[in-house]
Amino acid sequence: MQFQPWELAAGLGLFLFGMMNLEQALRALGTRSFRHLLREQTNTPIRGVLMGIVSTACLQSSSMVGLIVLAFVGAGILKMTNALGIIFGANLGTTFTGWVVATIGFKLSLTEYALPLIALGSLGIVFIHSEKRLHSQTRLLLGFGLLLMGLELMKTSMAFLSEQISPDIFRDYPLPLYLLGGLIFTALIQSSSATMMIVLSAIHADVLPLTTAAAIVIGADLGTTGTVLIGSLKGSADKRRVALSHFIFNLVTDVLAFILLVPMLHLITQKLSVQDPMYALVLFHSMFNLLGIALFLPFVSPFSHWLHKRFTSDEATVCQYITKVPHNVSDAAETAIQQEVAHLFNKVVILNLRTLKIRPEELLQGYQALEIYQQIRQQTPTYDEQYSEIKHTEQQIIQYANRVLQEKSSEEETQNIPGLLHAARDLVYSAKSLKDVRQNLVELRLQSEDEELMETMRYDTRTIYRHLLNLLEKTDPVLTEEKQQQLKEDINHSHDCLHQLITRYKGSEDIGIPLSSLLNINREILVSNQTLANAVGELVAEK
Repeated sequence: MQFQPWELAAGLGLFLFGMMNLEQALRALGTRSFRHLLREQTNTPIRGVLMGIVSTACLQSSSMVGLIVLAFVGAGILKMTNALGIIFGANLGTTFTGWVVATIGFKLSLTEYALPLIALGSLGIVFIHSEKRLHSQTRLLLGFGLLLMGLELMKTSMAFLSEQISPDIFRDYPLPLYLLGGLIFTALIQSSSATMMIVLSAIHADVLPLTTAAAIVIGADLGTTGTVLIGSLKGSADKRRVALSHFIFNLVTDVLAFILLVPMLHLITQKLSVQDPMYALVLFHSMFNLLGIALFLPFVSPFSHWLHKRFTSDEATVCQYITKVPHNVSDAAETAIQQEVAHLFNKVVILNLRTLKIRPEELLQGYQALEIYQQIRQQTPTYDEQYSEIKHTEQQIIQYANRVLQEKSSEEETQNIPGLLHAARDLVYSAKSLKDVRQNLVELRLQSEDEELMETMRYDTRTIYRHLLNLLEKTDPVLTEEKQQQLKEDINHSHDCLHQLITRYKGSEDIGIPLSSLLNINREILVSNQTLANAVGELVAEK
């Protein structure tokens, strides 16, 4: 029977389509619990490596693991050092597919298992509503069935090809050519697992010699970095750092593997007596990835420090967190929104202090807001530019949150987002309240000779803002409710005291500006402080 190239192409297409369905099903079924596990169990680089191995082996998708890692780094949930461990481990986890296929994939009639899975999966997708969990479970079955069917077609087509081609023809070309071929092919189809399946099928059919197959696999390992690199070109600095670390790790590991290709294959086939070329290939794949981990793991901290110095161009963007996290990774997105709103709070505090002519350095000492103030001071923006940035940040948060809410996420994953949006609106309203009386404050400072009134405003503001900063950054869960109640009382007390000072000038013009303007200032300061406190209350509640 003649070799049918369309059979090989169909097998590859079914395999890739099965991988896509498998990834979508796993994302719908288990990513929240997986993300929680990833977040809690990667507090050291070594544990990160182990989690990267296990998660990629279970999910069968290094791209899915990579997406979550990018999201968690961008949201500040994962440190770069721990994220690097996951990335290193994910490379080794991808070899699991090869082991499974080499062990059972060529010893069974895969069609017998593929057809029931495809039947149940496809019928389930058609007749079960897409919102139900069972729909994703049937998609999982379909994905597995298509994987098996695709592998069977590739295996069959390679068996026919072996009758027409001698493996000796592949010995006439230099190994770097096969490495380049594996790199380009994998970069095009975006799946090193599919490349590995084709190569294993060719080895099983005695089409490829082991050394040639090993060179192709090394190229495929490097080819997986292409998509990540391209996707990170317009991403955040953290995203580019993670992509660069992935590329450098694979590049160094693969160059080393290619240099040691012949000695490593000799070790596997002669010293370890692995005679089956399929097992020899997957063992070679695992060994050189393990060698890369052993090489990089001791230098994770300096490597992370080096990466942090590479990309800094987007550090001063309006939004610091939500730009770094894909909106479809719901729990990481919620954390990013919370951090963005907290960042917005600091910017509002800085603008309000500017409105009231209070020097921020002493008040903000020891708080994250001081670093933000120093960044703003270097940029020397006008008052209107600062206020416009606050408004723009709120708009970006709302747009991003709406995209998160539109995703098919569980209510549990997004239940805190409405409260965070209320906090963002309260913060902007706080800045607007003081902006509305800014001209009255200027007149008060220029025309009034009463320093007591201005000093009382500034003293009370410093006291209230210090309580707000302590509540947000140094939260004590036991005393939070009591502190919030005390803060509300302090805000009302400040308003009453200012009102008493202002009413002393009733019927007098000594103050220099109308009494109505003074009362308006006091009312807007009250509203500004109350909305700030409400926003902090929402942020503390979400922690």
